[in-house]
Amino acid sequence: MSFYTSLTGLNSATAQLAVTSNNIANVGTSGFKRSRADFGDIFSTSPLQKSSSNIGQGVSLKQVSQEFSQGNISTSGNSLDLAITGDGFFPLKTPDGLQDIYTRNGSFTLNDQNNVVNSTGQRLMAASVDSSGKADLTDLNALTIPPKTSGEAVETTKIQLGLNLPADSAVITADFDRSNPSTYNKSTALTVYDSGGNGYLATVYYAKTQNASQDQTPPSSKWQTYFFVGDTQVKPALQQATDKVGGALFVNKYGDVLPKSDPRVVPSSGTTEMYSLDQLTDIRRSSPASAIGTALTSSGFANGALVNAVSGTLSFDIKVDAAATAQTITYTMKAGDQDPEVLARNVEIAINNALGSLADTPATATTAAIKNARFGITVAFDPDTARFSIASGTTGDGSSIEVTTTDANAIRVMGLTGAGLKVDASTNEALRGKPSEPAVLRGESMTINTTKSISTTSANKDFFVSVDGYAFKVELPFPTTYTNIDSFAKALQDNINGKVDPSTGRIVSGVAVNFDAKSKQFVFTTGTTGENSAIQVTGSADWGLANTEMQFGSTSEWKKLTQFTENGALQFVKNGIQTEDASGLSTQTEWWPVYLDRGELSFDLTGKPISPLTDMPFETAFLAGGKGALTMSIDFTKSTQYSSAFAVLSQSQDGAPEGELMGLNIGVDGLVNATYSNGSQVSLGKIVLANFSSPSGLRQVGDASYLSSATSGVAKIGEAGSAGFGSIRAGATERANVDLTQELVDLITAQRNFQANAKAIETSSTMTSAIINIRS
Repeated sequence: MSFYTSLTGLNSATAQLAVTSNNIANVGTSGFKRSRADFGDIFSTSPLQKSSSNIGQGVSLKQVSQEFSQGNISTSGNSLDLAITGDGFFPLKTPDGLQDIYTRNGSFTLNDQNNVVNSTGQRLMAASVDSSGKADLTDLNALTIPPKTSGEAVETTKIQLGLNLPADSAVITADFDRSNPSTYNKSTALTVYDSGGNGYLATVYYAKTQNASQDQTPPSSKWQTYFFVGDTQVKPALQQATDKVGGALFVNKYGDVLPKSDPRVVPSSGTTEMYSLDQLTDIRRSSPASAIGTALTSSGFANGALVNAVSGTLSFDIKVDAAATAQTITYTMKAGDQDPEVLARNVEIAINNALGSLADTPATATTAAIKNARFGITVAFDPDTARFSIASGTTGDGSSIEVTTTDANAIRVMGLTGAGLKVDASTNEALRGKPSEPAVLRGESMTINTTKSISTTSANKDFFVSVDGYAFKVELPFPTTYTNIDSFAKALQDNINGKVDPSTGRIVSGVAVNFDAKSKQFVFTTGTTGENSAIQVTGSADWGLANTEMQFGSTSEWKKLTQFTENGALQFVKNGIQTEDASGLSTQTEWWPVYLDRGELSFDLTGKPISPLTDMPFETAFLAGGKGALTMSIDFTKSTQYSSAFAVLSQSQDGAPEGELMGLNIGVDGLVNATYSNGSQVSLGKIVLANFSSPSGLRQVGDASYLSSATSGVAKIGEAGSAGFGSIRAGATERANVDLTQELVDLITAQRNFQANAKAIETSSTMTSAIINIRS
């Protein structure tokens, strides 16, 4: 019996030796987990046997199990080499897709189908991810690394060019010819792409067409661009001018340019006249409505003097600026009126004195109050044409004048007859511009209490006034108490108006005195308008008038619109398209879109861009060979014009070809990101890990791979780095967890065990032989 007992010992020692040898043999196998032989003694009894007297019957091999302790991490140059630090296994699929395999060996490569596989062709499984990198653990597929993108080619629609165009470049007047470098200053080139990812050379040429000068408003330098795709020139498209924030600009009949966001702008519809921003250069001064008499003959004007202006009166009726009724002006001629300029000045004073003193028509239950007074009418004589003219006191298309019922002297002396003595207001066409502005004087903020009654004293009663060249003193009665500041302002206004210039007889009229309660300031406004209007009022510091300065009115300016022409034909815009067809032209338009010159860049004196301030659009470029078409725009807004050399500061375009794989990055969470030569970055999936309730129960199938079993339990899939799962390290592999020193010790131990069991067999054989020899 001891012979067989020792035989089991030999078998167990052999098994121990085999397990240890296998561990030693696989010390260089990536992901290998050392095996351990588990033994159990053999001891059997029957129910009637006394257990204390039974002898064991040897030893048996119970199982060979793996120790899944962490192996050392070894780096490599392959980005597809993966190592797990912590718990978990890589899930794999057999090539036929029928069997699930699990391994810690992370040595992977790509097969001919671009799948990530191990050395036996088993495919690494990964979860699909969304744009944020979140994994769908219910959707596992073989991880595929495509060598180039598919369907990711992007057609070029926008080019960005930030340039510095040299400020000292010469202006070129010759017609552009791309084959002749003397017809342009500089050029740039880049590649653009169609929807299939095919590349085309795009070239932009720059020719300076204008230097800035003082004659321009505002002064600007201009460059013309020429855009080619291959050998095909692409024409710039019609581009509406914009402000700095991209708001489309519109222009009215006076050349006022405002963005669409301005509440005054009502965008036009239908067909409209085309106007160019660069052509808004005809700046004019607003003028009054002027009634011009007939030319005096030599019998009425000779040797610089009026022959008939000697005695008597002249009279006429005048109606100014849509006045309700005409006023009769009667002037008695006097010495000195032979000088036409003297007569003009005297008649002018007579008109203003009469019209400036007209009282307002009070409001009724059915009508509003009417202001009848008119101010600032001028009378002039032109010696070159021998004509008198009478102009309204206001300027702009709203002004009007009519001179009628002229007597014989008015006709003979001043020529006040004929069709030119009536000028109506212009409601549609811009003829005389916009109204001019009066002179406005604002005092300083008052320090006295203006919420109660106001009193004048000997210290604050005096005011010194100058209105349109006539200076005088106003003295308010004192002591006087006014109920409020507005009644004081009315008293001051009444004392200013009505003053008579003793040297000319001109009566001051139309001055308005108001009190701004918010700023506690007096506001003085002349009745006359234009740059000849002036006012200054000084007085006590109580009224905030101690430090005032003379203030002047202003004559408005406007820009005469000139419709854009091309090849001598007037141009219109219909549905955003430039055309010569004027059909459907809108007659109700008050604001027209204003356009930039096609393909033109302009810069101010500091080198900053003036236009365009948004992308410059181009017409569709049809590609050679029928490959399709490109519709592009170029962003020049980051360009400058400095004195430094020509430079490309920035250059980009939004198209892209199909991309070649340039790099692969696998994160510690298993997320696989691929970078391609077209600049795109794609998340291809997330490598997941599998874990088991009892990893030691896994079934070995070779190549450091395992199958799940009933003992190991069902695989649980999870993301690397989450609870119960280790993290992934790319570009590294996990070495075998075999401790060679321990294995050598185990080898010696197995050898000793084998020798001892062999000795037991030898001893048993000797005893058996002795027993047999007893017979003999």
